[in-house]
Amino acid sequence: MGFTSVKFKNFRNLAEQEIDLSRREIFLVGKNGQGKTNFLEMLYFLCYASSFRIRNDKTLIREGSDDFLISGRFHHSSDLLSNRLDVFMDSQSKKIRLNGKNVTDRKDILSNMPCIVFCHNDIYFVNGSPEKKRIYLDQCLSLHDPFYINHLRQYRKILKERNFLLKKKDSSMLPVYTEQLIEKGFVLMEKRKELIDFLNLSFGRYFRDVTGSDTELTLVYNRSWKLDDKKEILETMSGKFEKELQYGLTMSGPHRDSFTVMHEDRNFNDYASTGQLRIISLLLRILQSQYYQDLSGRNPILLVDDVLLELDGEKRKRMMDLFPRYEQIFYTFLPGYLGRGSDDSLYLRVEDGYLEKFDGKS
Repeated sequence: MGFTSVKFKNFRNLAEQEIDLSRREIFLVGKNGQGKTNFLEMLYFLCYASSFRIRNDKTLIREGSDDFLISGRFHHSSDLLSNRLDVFMDSQSKKIRLNGKNVTDRKDILSNMPCIVFCHNDIYFVNGSPEKKRIYLDQCLSLHDPFYINHLRQYRKILKERNFLLKKKDSSMLPVYTEQLIEKGFVLMEKRKELIDFLNLSFGRYFRDVTGSDTELTLVYNRSWKLDDKKEILETMSGKFEKELQYGLTMSGPHRDSFTVMHEDRNFNDYASTGQLRIISLLLRILQSQYYQDLSGRNPILLVDDVLLELDGEKRKRMMDLFPRYEQIFYTFLPGYLGRGSDDSLYLRVEDGYLEKFDGKS
């Protein structure tokens, strides 16, 4: 089912409301700047207690207010019981409650009602910095695997401590931290390799299906550690201790990984059109959904924020034909265009932060 209802107060520009969402397809229709994306962001926040747009959660508090409160009821078709998540935030703290119980670690809510957002900034997964590409890889893997999250957190902690030693020019404990870094980082690297292999099973074919071209694309995992043996990695890193001490940072490891879209032996970003890059970013989200479904057996909620409107009619149809199974889907559209609805659709007009049901025609 997905979300059955949401209630919100002082979240961005959204007017205080309680909305019944007990439909499988929800269409949000309104002009730019009225609150459509803010509503999707609020749903995302209820899934992960974080935003897909900004890092500083305090900026989500409505201007002139001291706090926000959002609440959502949701029911996954594979679960027997419904759930409720409440998030309260002020300038000092963020409080999360699941079914009335305090949640101290966001990891504990990730699998309750996972959602995948399709938004404009996804294009940075294709043509952005290595950090943006690592974010995509980590999102895919964290969605279903709490052990990956643990390894990622531990790796980052060890990396921070190792960099601290390097900046102090202290090499006494460097071998110990290096072994720990390799132990945790090796798991991340192996998981990312498996993910890229999965994505490549369909990526090239999907691109040809949507574009109608015969362009052969593949995703190439640019791993910082080129070797597959921990001892060999340790030997290589040990040989760079002096250089790392000079620069004061760890120069290799999964924190420097990336991936590239390749056409034959060339980086496709070097000559791809903006439209082709947008198609690739959409395909990456579709494949993320399929990866989650394949490993968890559950369908996610999909949040689709205007990105389909950047495609021409034929490519949009082909893209939607590839959309994965979903528990519930939310679309945002400008006035004058609506997607294909069904008997299980809900239409909400969004104006100045207020959402109102309508028949989808007027």
